[in-house]
Amino acid sequence: MAVTVRAYHAGLEEQVDQISHKAWVLFKYNKDYDYPMMSCVFNEQDELIALGYIRKGYDDDHDVMEVVMDVNERGAERISEVRIALYPALIEISQAIRNPNKRTKLVAWNDFHGCGEFRYDEEFAPFQTYYYAKLSLEKGYPEIQMPSGIEVRHHPMETIEERMKYTEVENHYLKGVVYRSVNMLEWMMAGPELHTIAAFDGDELVGSVMCWQTGAVDRFFVHPRWRNTGLGEYLLTKGFEYHLQKGRTEVDTLVHAKDEPTMRLLESMGYSFPVKLELYAMNMK
Repeated sequence: MAVTVRAYHAGLEEQVDQISHKAWVLFKYNKDYDYPMMSCVFNEQDELIALGYIRKGYDDDHDVMEVVMDVNERGAERISEVRIALYPALIEISQAIRNPNKRTKLVAWNDFHGCGEFRYDEEFAPFQTYYYAKLSLEKGYPEIQMPSGIEVRHHPMETIEERMKYTEVENHYLKGVVYRSVNMLEWMMAGPELHTIAAFDGDELVGSVMCWQTGAVDRFFVHPRWRNTGLGEYLLTKGFEYHLQKGRTEVDTLVHAKDEPTMRLLESMGYSFPVKLELYAMNMK
């Protein structure tokens, strides 16, 4: 007998949570995710052993559909079967939710759980490279003065107008695949810990960095007009200070390999880049 694939529904929430709490939270509380965007894999005993879903984002002039797959121990033992059964369902989901008038790429971070042969058969190719950057705050970091003419403060974004404006500005400057929407931002804000530090030139948002409970100092951007002024370095140090106040001494971020200004800035602040991550992609027909 073979594994079977079925659509996700409310009755499967508890089982999905046992395989991937992140997936459960996304589909439970984030308005960007709806049940039809996930498929579930069952074994012959009708036990849920794997799930897959699509994260919809964009990059430059095209949309992106990211394939995400999670398995439990029973699913890992049958990963080839799971992969072969689940992949067509995810393609079908992607076709259903894509914009037919825009170029669309199907992308995957984890190389389908290490199966290079499957990736090549499905015509995936290297697309983008990212680095996982880390810094130990125990070693100290440069002391940076805030540039004159700027205000840097906690930005709680209490109104929908503030959240919409923040999302618009952030997405304009972030490099690589972007998944951010107002729904995603509001979902993150409803989580256990999100602290946004923003820079303003008068009423204009010109830079920001986000911190959350994992030790991340992430989603970093600075308006071109304020680059090379020390504002980027200052925003990072405010993120460091926040985590130190929370008792954390390790911080990290994800940076696009082609974002050379940010790579140089992070290196100047003492970051190392121990992990290289490859995003694979194929053009959807």
